[in-house]
Amino acid sequence: MDRTLISEFFHRNMPADMEQCIELFSIFGGYDEPINTDEPVESLILHHILESFESHRESLLSPLQNDSLYLNLLHAIAVGDRRQGSAYRRARIGKERGNEAFEFLRYSGYLTLERSREMPLQRAHPKQRFKKEVEHHRISHKFRFTSPFLRFWFAFVEPFSQSLREGKTTPFFDHFHTHFNAFVGFTFEELCNLYIRDILAPKFNSDILDSGSYWDREVEIDLLTETMEGETWVGECKWTNHKVNKKEFHKLDEKCTKISLVPDKIFLFAKRGFSNELMDLKEKRLYRFCAEDLSVLTN
Repeated sequence: MDRTLISEFFHRNMPADMEQCIELFSIFGGYDEPINTDEPVESLILHHILESFESHRESLLSPLQNDSLYLNLLHAIAVGDRRQGSAYRRARIGKERGNEAFEFLRYSGYLTLERSREMPLQRAHPKQRFKKEVEHHRISHKFRFTSPFLRFWFAFVEPFSQSLREGKTTPFFDHFHTHFNAFVGFTFEELCNLYIRDILAPKFNSDILDSGSYWDREVEIDLLTETMEGETWVGECKWTNHKVNKKEFHKLDEKCTKISLVPDKIFLFAKRGFSNELMDLKEKRLYRFCAEDLSVLTN
């Protein structure tokens, strides 16, 4: 994610705090018109998106020529785990056609690719066999939308296009209220990765070699950063209304053990802060950040 996107959004709209900023950014990031952050989020969506549904749809979908292949794939990526394989299965298209569709969507400015850092399966000898699920596993890259607004549209708005044309907003808002908090979590994760690259790396006098999420057949880690100095940093991001406790630290530690990783630094990012137990934890590698700490990204 480009830091300019969050900085411009903040200064254009001046939200009350970073929690509100992140929530609204997950909807309107990349949307050029100013919004009134004193209004409820439902009113903002109604005024800026749903009341102008047809004009937005024409603008967003005109390069796609209303092709269901592209619409299905974009929806699958917006609501799924973003992996190539699962996105193609959800969209019910094969790998070859899916790859062609992705290249078109990348060229058209909808998507980018986040490459997997999983290592290929190593065999002790050519005839070595593993369990069926291991043999059938394929390394899969992930897709990213180029802006939060695009992701929001294909996750929440486009699936309800028929009912919205009929003036029915209740199905949309019912779905929105059920799934929105989980949806914001990925935007929070992207901003935390940006915070590591732009704020923490200079603070620790480090140069970033690679930074992003990590996934393989067994584990998924929100943030994994490798530095030019040979250090590895890991992080987890929790967009929940309760304080993060010590259990989350141990879960991350277990994930690292599974992939034989001993991180040099461990970052926990939380929407609402941390339990006293976690704050009192004596672990020199551990650093804790809440949503408000990310405000420096808007400078």
